[in-house]
This record gives sequence, C-alpha cells and structure tokens, in this order.
Amino acid sequence: MLVRLNEELPRLLGAKPVVFVWGMKDPAFRPKRVLPEARAAFSDHQVVELHDASHYIQENAPEMIADAIRRRFL
Repeated sequence: MLVRLNEELPRLLGAKPVVFVWGMKDPAFRPKRVLPEARAAFSDHQVVELHDASHYIQENAPEMIADAIRRRFL
C-alpha cells in the first residue's frame, strides 16, 4: 500500500502547493533521507526547518507551524 502511494503521489498531487514543516531532529523521518524525496514529489513546495524540533513538531513548535501555514496559504 505505501509503495503504491509513494509511486502515485507525484502524479496525483505533485502540482499542488505544499509546505513541509520538518523537525530536523526527527529520528523516525530523518530529514536528510525524507526531505529530498518530498521535494522531488512536489514541484510547488516550501520547506520550513525546525532545527530544535524532533518527531512531535506540534509539541515542540506549534507557533512556528501555524505561522508557516499562514504564510503559505493565506
């Protein structure tokens, strides 16, 4: 299922605008591995790196997440 999603995601949603708000200390979704794939899948993307945040970014930096969403979509 996840392999299929990974293969079809760029075709289905790749032109949509996105913002990736990423905890740069995330041990589960390591930024050096995951962010290049995410950038490649979406042509219209912005990346906000939360240098002190880990996996649960909503607990580490809720204001920064909200600000990134507002800047991108409002």
